[in-house]
Amino acid sequence: MIKYLLCILLLSAVRATAQPVKPSGALVGYAFDNFSPGIIKMKSGETYNQVLNYNVVTNEMIFENNGKYLAIANPENVDTVTIDQRKFIYLNNKFYEILFNSKMPFLLEYTATVKEPGTSSGYGTTSNTSSASSFKSLINQGGSYSLEVPDGYSVIPGYDYWIMKNGQLEKAGNERQLEKIFPQKKNAIKDFMKKNQTNFSKREDIIMLVKGLE
Repeated sequence: MIKYLLCILLLSAVRATAQPVKPSGALVGYAFDNFSPGIIKMKSGETYNQVLNYNVVTNEMIFENNGKYLAIANPENVDTVTIDQRKFIYLNNKFYEILFNSKMPFLLEYTATVKEPGTSSGYGTTSNTSSASSFKSLINQGGSYSLEVPDGYSVIPGYDYWIMKNGQLEKAGNERQLEKIFPQKKNAIKDFMKKNQTNFSKREDIIMLVKGLE
């Protein structure tokens, strides 16, 4: 009964007919190397324990159900998703990880660039970009996700940092962007970065910096 209710809440009558592919080692195109136990908390208050991972290409939260991998439908009804003690919220048609919560929440957006097998475009060059929508059709057949990237395709992961200020998302991934958000703390930002040798490519460094500004 519980599984039936979960499918009603999380799926839009999706038929999962494709054979699942079990994770083996690190996954490509996902936020985590493997699917892990997590909790889905709905805005209505219900909570569900599921094995979860986040697809950074299609911006969908994927869960395992009876050996098949399915996307949460109606994610706007989700309050938070927790995977390995890391929390995600749904904003602007995608999930953001909450790095820490405060008056101005600090968020991480996972991004990805998909490259498809190169096709000749003349003069010895190749064209190797693919939209997320076309890539999604390759890994999502009959409603069930394949966990393997199709042959010849590659996924280049990325990320963006954001601070929610006055209800609006402001980019916060470098010194200039932080000074725009905290104009009164320009000197404090410079002093902190110099003292701690802040590296904006390191998650821990930027979290420590932003925490010190609030």
